[in-house]
Amino acid sequence: MSEITENAIFAREVQRKLDELIKWIVENSPSKTNALLPRDFSEARQTIYRTATGDKHPEHIEPEPEEGGAQYINDNPAPWP
Repeated sequence: MSEITENAIFAREVQRKLDELIKWIVENSPSKTNALLPRDFSEARQTIYRTATGDKHPEHIEPEPEEGGAQYINDNPAPWP
C-alpha cells in the first residue's frame, strides 16, 4: 500500500472519530442558550484533516455534506481488471 493511500485511510478514520467527538460535544454541551454547533468545528476539522493527510494546501479539502459535499465516499478501490 502506498504512503498516499495509507495517509488517506488514516485521515478518514481520524475524521470519523472526530465527527463522533463533535457529535458528543454538541449533544452534551452544558449551555443550551449558547450551545455549540457542528459548524463551530469546521476550521478545526479542516486543520486536522490537512495534518492527517500531510496536505498543507487547503484547496484540497472536500466540503462537508451540509456544504454540498458528498454524503458517502467509497474508499474501496475497484477490482483490478
